[in-house]
Amino acid sequence: MAILKVEQVQGKVNTGTNPGSSRLALPLSIANQQAQGFKAFTDGVVNLYAAQKQEEDLNEAQSIVDDLNINLIKSFNKYKNGSNIDLAIKGFNEEVDYDNFKDLGSNKRVKKEVKDYVQKFQRKYSLDLLGKVTENHQEITKARKTQNLNQMILDQVDGGANALFAKRDYQSFWTDPVNLEYYGAEGLEKLKQEKDLELIELAFIKGGQSNDINLLDNEQRNAILAALPPTSRKAVIEKIRTDFVSRSLALQEERIFEEKKDKQFKIETFTTALLAINDAQKNPTADNIKRVPTLDNLYDLKQSGAINSSQYETLLRIKSSTINARSNGAAGAFLDDVAIKQIIDAEFALADSVEKIDSLQEDINLNKDIMKGLTPDSIIKYNKLAEKYKTDTTFGTEDKKFRELIEIGSKRILKDAKTFNVFSTVTKTDYDNLVRAEARKNEYDDLTLNKNYTPEQAYAEVIKKFSKDELPELHDLEQPKSVSINNMKEQLNAHPKDTFNELRNEAAKAYAKTKDIETYKDDLRKIDLIEDVYDTRLIIFENDQDKALGSVFKTKKEQN
Repeated sequence: MAILKVEQVQGKVNTGTNPGSSRLALPLSIANQQAQGFKAFTDGVVNLYAAQKQEEDLNEAQSIVDDLNINLIKSFNKYKNGSNIDLAIKGFNEEVDYDNFKDLGSNKRVKKEVKDYVQKFQRKYSLDLLGKVTENHQEITKARKTQNLNQMILDQVDGGANALFAKRDYQSFWTDPVNLEYYGAEGLEKLKQEKDLELIELAFIKGGQSNDINLLDNEQRNAILAALPPTSRKAVIEKIRTDFVSRSLALQEERIFEEKKDKQFKIETFTTALLAINDAQKNPTADNIKRVPTLDNLYDLKQSGAINSSQYETLLRIKSSTINARSNGAAGAFLDDVAIKQIIDAEFALADSVEKIDSLQEDINLNKDIMKGLTPDSIIKYNKLAEKYKTDTTFGTEDKKFRELIEIGSKRILKDAKTFNVFSTVTKTDYDNLVRAEARKNEYDDLTLNKNYTPEQAYAEVIKKFSKDELPELHDLEQPKSVSINNMKEQLNAHPKDTFNELRNEAAKAYAKTKDIETYKDDLRKIDLIEDVYDTRLIIFENDQDKALGSVFKTKKEQN
């Protein structure tokens, strides 16, 4: 067996070259310097932290104050409009007291900042609130006292049961110690002079209103001038005079209104009875006959003032004719007086105000001489026309224009320069024209008054029944303002339908420049009417385009 042989280690431990502890000792001066350096550094860090902490506390306090300030201002605004000083100050101070906010803030410094702000706010705004509430108190109290004084003056002027008490209270007001303290001696005396003068002025004015004072009486007029100072004489005299004139005008207007209301009531009652009788005459059904007023009914209406004597006689005449017609199996024999109808038509054409239409309607329904010249149908028609004119001014304007075109086209009236003449001597041809014209006009009336056609729509419908020589030519119609047909004659000759569309496009371009929407709408309406008339002429002239275009726009013949 082999045996290992361990020999003695001869080496030594290497202790290195590190110095001993004695060798590590620093000189004293260097050690002191080093210690002072470390202390300065640590002091700087501490001071920096303290400064930052203070700024953070101030930032926190500012944030709290910003949020809190809204509520504090609200509390001030809540009480500033009051007039009770004790309630306002007490309520405000309770709401802005720091005890309400002492829990706000994360440390003492923040709480102190918040507290300082709240207390400063409370001190400042308490004084502002005191001044504002005191001012409110003064204004409200002054207004109340002035109101009471004015009422005392009015009660004295009006007389009656309250006058004696008002006079006593008025005199006591000037000797009341509270008022003396409130206004001061000088202020109270000044106020008394003002109110005494008002009392005298109002007494004179009241006398004028009750007709106790007559300015035309020299003695009364001189008494007024002597009792008043120069500064108020003119105003009082003028007020008395103005009140007198105003009362006179008011009484006159009241009479006119009552008369107008009475006339309107009579017209409505008369029209209702007339419609019932006329319906029974035209369509004698059991229901229609049942609605006809009896003779006793008509008499009662007259006696009660619901209709006047002329209306009563007219209804009796129409009712009697209806009864006779039913007995004889024929319609009632009623014809319009042509002259009266012409006068009424002319008046409608000239009427340019509601007042004139009202006056015309009153003549138609209240005037005996006019009513006896009109059939029931005409009276009913004119009433409908009057109501249309009064409620729709546009209808009135358009109706006059198209009614005139129908009458000219159907030769009911002759156009001579700037005047229109009804036939002066009636020949057989004239009579035929009148009959035909009346039929055209009746159709137009039926469309506009009973079937809600506009005047333009009714006109376009009526002219379809015109003869060739009655049809209006395109150049006789109202022309658009923003475009000119005269510049498009050749286009009308070649392509009439496209030309109307081109006219609309030109009107639209003109509107884009002027922005005048009313002119644009009016021009489109006129172009539509011209096209409608052209279409009607084209049908009546059996698609002869030259004749449809008319004398102005007809195709020009080429010269050889």
